[in-house]
Amino acid sequence: MKIPTFIRSPLGILGLLVSPVASGILFPQIVTLLPHNQITGRTNPVSFVIGDFNRDGIPDLAVLDQHSTKVAVWLGLGNGYFQHFADEEVGVSPVAVVTADIDGDGKLDLLVANRASNSVSVLLGNGNGTFRSYGTLEAYGPTALVLGDFNDDGKLDLAVANANSGNVSIWLGNGNGTFRSMPAVLAEKGPVFLAVGDFNRDGKLDLAVANEDSNTVSILLGIGPGTFRPALNFDAGSAPVGLAVGDFNGDGKLDIAVADSLGAPSTVSLLRGNGDGTFQPALGFDAGKNPSFLLAADLNGDGRLDLAVTNLYSNTVSVLLGTGGAGAFLPASSFASGKGPAWLGSIPFTANGKPDLIVANSFEDTLTVLFNTSPNR
Repeated sequence: MKIPTFIRSPLGILGLLVSPVASGILFPQIVTLLPHNQITGRTNPVSFVIGDFNRDGIPDLAVLDQHSTKVAVWLGLGNGYFQHFADEEVGVSPVAVVTADIDGDGKLDLLVANRASNSVSVLLGNGNGTFRSYGTLEAYGPTALVLGDFNDDGKLDLAVANANSGNVSIWLGNGNGTFRSMPAVLAEKGPVFLAVGDFNRDGKLDLAVANEDSNTVSILLGIGPGTFRPALNFDAGSAPVGLAVGDFNGDGKLDIAVADSLGAPSTVSLLRGNGDGTFQPALGFDAGKNPSFLLAADLNGDGRLDLAVTNLYSNTVSVLLGTGGAGAFLPASSFASGKGPAWLGSIPFTANGKPDLIVANSFEDTLTVLFNTSPNR
């Protein structure tokens, strides 16, 4: 089985060249190195997770190809370069992955949603960049995973968005790598993405669910030992597929940004939180064509949350700088990525400490690194 080749130098390492920074642009234009050997066969990196899997103090990547049954582990070299290290077997069509130490041994583990296998693979880390299978959990077309302590026992639990059944599965962690099932919670049609936050400020974790086929976001308010209230549903844009949580308008209440994958123009919707689990009508902000994933971070160091947005059919990443006020965001600036950008992650590679971006390009065999060269504030 072919693995995502990313961007290869003759050594098989992810590589890039950085050109001079254009005035007023957050990220420089980059030039990627072509593969040393032409890679045949179709790969499709759709998502990844960042973690220090070999415990050397340098962030690594675990990357999913939805046309395979593998998760590819790439070890970081600390400067924006990665070396392929191992492939681990999971289910068919892996589309989402999260990482945490779920068995309490001090080593990062992986949980992988396998959409075509209707399962979640549990992989326990060996601490050297390799993993061992520890069974699977039942799911129904899973497309997204989030971890959180939903029953306040100090152990990480798991929520799974089941696109095929319109609900969210809740699995309570036992602290040893195993989980026990709780009743699923109904969302609306086509739940494809999850985010965690305390939206009603009661000290219990809640869930936000992007419902692609319903054009809504469901809010599941946590009420106790891994249980949730019936969904509150709020209109978003057309075909929401991604979420990012944060206080984007500076009022001390959590808001939700939504990637609306269809419609003209393509937008990011902002649901402004009231602090009680409800949200005001959505505001729309222009992005590129078919937004697919959102990342919230202070990208320009001004103390306000910004958004980075992958635009699947524009082959760009849009950056919406936050204002911290009622308007929330300035007009988007866009930066070239590879073909079909579908996922984002952030690592500060350089000495300036600002969050740099890694982009998974799902229509080709690459990941792109964008170095953050925004001026100091």
